[in-house]
Amino acid sequence: MNRSFGGPFCLIPAAVVIMFLLAAGGVYAHDIWIEKSSGGYVLLYGHAGHGGGESEIVEYDPADVVRAICIDRAGTGVEAKIQDECPLRIGGSFASIYVLTSSGYWSETPFGLKNLPKDEVKSPNHSWLSFESVKRIDVWGDGTSSPLTEDLEITPVRNPLILSRGDKVRLFVTIGGNPAAGVPVAYFDSTRGITDGKGRINIRLKRGGMQLIKASLKEPGDGVKEDEIVHTTTLVFEIEEE
Repeated sequence: MNRSFGGPFCLIPAAVVIMFLLAAGGVYAHDIWIEKSSGGYVLLYGHAGHGGGESEIVEYDPADVVRAICIDRAGTGVEAKIQDECPLRIGGSFASIYVLTSSGYWSETPFGLKNLPKDEVKSPNHSWLSFESVKRIDVWGDGTSSPLTEDLEITPVRNPLILSRGDKVRLFVTIGGNPAAGVPVAYFDSTRGITDGKGRINIRLKRGGMQLIKASLKEPGDGVKEDEIVHTTTLVFEIEEE
């Protein structure tokens, strides 16, 4: 399924956007993740209970969701019932779900942070366009062993669902469908290294249960509406609890 939602560039609190920018620089202050829930899945934002603590959920605008893709084991798109609420709920059972969000254009000015492109504010100091995505894998197969999109995306090279605490997962980071070299990759909030020339990296799994692996990338903007484009992405899967 590839579904677009109205109004992809919608206002969220400035503090939230700043956290996303910190994430792009390697300090992952907030998480975006997908959990299983009754009858389907739920898209969450906040803190995902790092170190075994309770998760802390931050409210967001469901209109920030640009698209959602749900696939089966073979990689075929599957229709899903999506409830446009906070948190966003996706009904059904899938091999993988991918969600792309955007809070739009942001500009730093002498008068504060504005949720507007560079060419629509007075005296901009710096402007950017922000994209955040998350992919959850629950079933390994042909459809989950390769990237689903042209966005910044993390894909396991081999089945990560059979791994245990202490094992390493081999990952492939892409953008535009091509290997993304030199991209910082973090395990929860701790940066573990950068991808090699082929977009590959190994990450050791240090806990059981839900896994969050994140990558960030900045690209030059068009210089008119934004100085740069900030991409952050998260891979979510689960292994046996400790």
